[in-house]
Amino acid sequence: MLKDILKSKGIKQSYLAQRIGVSVVTVSNWVNEKTTPSNKHLEMLCKILNVLPKDIINE
Repeated sequence: MLKDILKSKGIKQSYLAQRIGVSVVTVSNWVNEKTTPSNKHLEMLCKILNVLPKDIINE
């Protein structure tokens, strides 16, 4: 989900990590669905990527 969004928008994990203020490892964990972003980070992701929360995580 997040992996596909980043790929389609041409956004690198390192850029996203810097914009949100987290490590690249944290973003990688989100991309590989090992962990889920907190509500605060999910909100930031949605704003940066211009998507809905349901587009990023499966609930």
